[in-house]
Amino acid sequence: MSERRVPYENAYMADYGFERDMVFARQRTIVELIDSLKPRSVVELGCGDDLLVSKSHAGSIKQWIIIEPAEGFAARARERVASDPRCSVIESIAEDATAAVRAHLPGGADLVVCSSLLHEVDAPARLLGACRAMLAPSGTCHINVPNALSFHRRLARTMGLVRSEYEPSARNLALAQPSLFDRQSLRALVEANELEVANDGGYFVKPFTHVQMELARSILTDKVLEGLWSLGRELPDLASEIFVNVKLQ
Repeated sequence: MSERRVPYENAYMADYGFERDMVFARQRTIVELIDSLKPRSVVELGCGDDLLVSKSHAGSIKQWIIIEPAEGFAARARERVASDPRCSVIESIAEDATAAVRAHLPGGADLVVCSSLLHEVDAPARLLGACRAMLAPSGTCHINVPNALSFHRRLARTMGLVRSEYEPSARNLALAQPSLFDRQSLRALVEANELEVANDGGYFVKPFTHVQMELARSILTDKVLEGLWSLGRELPDLASEIFVNVKLQ
């Protein structure tokens, strides 16, 4: 991923649109996990432009390490957390940052957040190895990815727009995302890489593509968005994004 950090950053921000709502849904799910686990230390792999640390108010957290490979995102993150003594930013891909994390956290992190990242790397097993190396023996790693079998992908197939839900979308291609996961394949991958699934699920049923959802933004009231988020929790196989919370085997 390192050779495409700047192109990815530019492509991601150019097509932000409805992604801001998905970031909110993603971060809401993680903040609920933080509130439940009450970790003392968090390592976040990739922060983007909307900092998760600013959304979490868990008093338990003493250290929060952000690992961000994109220069622009990393610079803005440093500026925004400069007054928070708990936070530090490492500009690197996660796979090259394990030694730096261990220097900060010799015992490993209570929570590693691998959010919207696993599907973007060419070697997912190597990224999972980095997650293992950063994790405390009793820690939790949260991993979320888009769901290949989401409602909007299934709808596209039934409409004849794609031959299979696993066919890369225009957004997948624009962001050079090499992998697609469903709940079964995500669980299988983490279990094959010495991680044990504690629980899994999904959030937010997205009826249409990002572009179409943005076009419909005027009728997507807060109540509608809340309903779509909750429906994804009830029906994870149809959710736009899925997650696993895993521990060391």
